[in-house]
Amino acid sequence: MKTETIHNTTTVFRSSKRPDVVTDERDLAAAIAWADQHPHAWDIVTHTRSKAFGIGSCVYIGWAQRSMAPEAILERAAHLHRFVVGIEPHLSHEHFLCWRARHTFQHYRDRGFTGGYFQQHDASYPRISLTLDYTPETLPEVVQGFLRWSGNFLSAARVTVDGKTVWQPGGRDHG
Repeated sequence: MKTETIHNTTTVFRSSKRPDVVTDERDLAAAIAWADQHPHAWDIVTHTRSKAFGIGSCVYIGWAQRSMAPEAILERAAHLHRFVVGIEPHLSHEHFLCWRARHTFQHYRDRGFTGGYFQQHDASYPRISLTLDYTPETLPEVVQGFLRWSGNFLSAARVTVDGKTVWQPGGRDHG
């Protein structure tokens, strides 16, 4: 028998803003580089201020939703990155779900930023729902985008956020 010693070199990619976040996967390295260039991206995925993309959001795979393990943080950052940049497979950059991520990313530091559970109601029942982030100033834009995305604009009787009516046809937007 012959014994050999083999030395392997592994290239790893480590965040300069969150040194605990490291990977040896090149596709995830792009998300680290992006988040390091936009440090509030790390804040979005490690805090609860964003209802759509923060800790506990259902947009993430189950194991990554609430965990603060470095690999879970990286999974959330990579997910947000794909949607903000518009490279999520099967979705165009213009898709509402990509817009939602860009909206969160652009307004996260704005005054009054929050999120909520949006529901589109017909005359009898709530039909379509989605968690979205907004500010008091962007709420009308978010409601209109939500209605277009739901595809039920003509049959919508109202839109609620966390149970409070914020839009009715022919009525004024509520704040």
